[in-house]
Amino acid sequence: MAILKWSPEYELGLEAIDQQHKQLFVIINELIIATEYTRPNTELLSIVERLESYATSHFLAEEELFSQYGFTGRSEHEAEHAVFIDTVKYIRKQCRIIDAPMAPKMRDFLLNWLSHHILTKDKEYRKAMLN
Repeated sequence: MAILKWSPEYELGLEAIDQQHKQLFVIINELIIATEYTRPNTELLSIVERLESYATSHFLAEEELFSQYGFTGRSEHEAEHAVFIDTVKYIRKQCRIIDAPMAPKMRDFLLNWLSHHILTKDKEYRKAMLN
């Protein structure tokens, strides 16, 4: 699979959030490489831990914007954030206890997140904030 490149379709026009989303691309690309080279789960743990740290701080930043702008879709959006964090924690746990490669699952999960959440759900709050 090819390395992901940031493109304007992912931009929300909110500089801090766009910069944070670019950090997610870096993490996804590390997973793509780990998948291509069949890295063991023990090597993935540092990527998973960075992903969890990234998500926690990024979601906090988004949720502060929701409060600031009175985003009406806040509860649904925050529920998706909670599912994301729970999934990352589950993957982290699986990396520690099973031998089956987790990199492809993580990569696919994050690619789906990009297409569903960032390109769809994040665009909804962008509209609310820029109107």
